[in-house]
Amino acid sequence: MGITKVDEKGRILLPKEIRKKLRIKKGEEFLITELDYETIILKRFDVKSMLQELVKKAEKVDLEKLEKEVEDEGNRIARKKYKISD
Repeated sequence: MGITKVDEKGRILLPKEIRKKLRIKKGEEFLITELDYETIILKRFDVKSMLQELVKKAEKVDLEKLEKEVEDEGNRIARKKYKISD
């Protein structure tokens, strides 16, 4: 743990010990989340890894099944909106 300050541009410098321990390099991106008035969380944000994960998940999607489900849902909504019975 360390103490740091916010500079005039609103930046917070992470202490060297923390950067070294977590292997944080210049230019890395982080997602920041506010938990409450006194607590924030920084999470490493790696776009490349996220995209690779999304591609892996997308490869498993059955596009024909998805297209059918979208069409069925569109038809269901249209029938409901225009009060058309089956």
